[in-house]
Amino acid sequence: MNHTILHRQPQDSSRTDPAPRTVPVSSTVPLQPAEDRLIAWALARGGHLLVVDDSPTNRLLTAALMRKVGFTVDTADGGAEAIVSVTMAETPYDAVLMDVAMPEVDGIAATLAIRAMTSPRAAVPIIAVTAHGFAEDRDRCVFAGMNDYVPKPVRRLELLAALKRWLEPGASEGGSVRRTSPAP
Repeated sequence: MNHTILHRQPQDSSRTDPAPRTVPVSSTVPLQPAEDRLIAWALARGGHLLVVDDSPTNRLLTAALMRKVGFTVDTADGGAEAIVSVTMAETPYDAVLMDVAMPEVDGIAATLAIRAMTSPRAAVPIIAVTAHGFAEDRDRCVFAGMNDYVPKPVRRLELLAALKRWLEPGASEGGSVRRTSPAP
């Protein structure tokens, strides 16, 4: 993307053309340095994620966003499948991105079942990814044992920031839940 900056030339009595001159600005200046740093972190770290969403479109979009930045991704179309995936995974997932409102076994019930498992599976960071943004919805996620909360529509910057908070060394110390935005 090229930007143009207008520079006015000093008025010169011998010059008859007072038109401004345009100078292109290099597009190599990073427009979103925070997102660039998070992408670089994700590409260097990698990891294995489980994306859980009953909407095929949301599931595929979130999985594609995470694969593009270096994560290996498995998907589940609901809470029951998520519980089986976490239980049967050859190695524990680094994190679970969990929709909350799903039919049959919702994200809250799935999180409670995962937290009841034996370690290290029970300790997997679970990040709520949901369109429900009321304070009581967030409180339900926290009470169920979710570690973080990212509202829909999913923004890569918010999702990567939440993942970094929980996948960095020492992130689980203290056991507190973090939110990407304050409760309304």
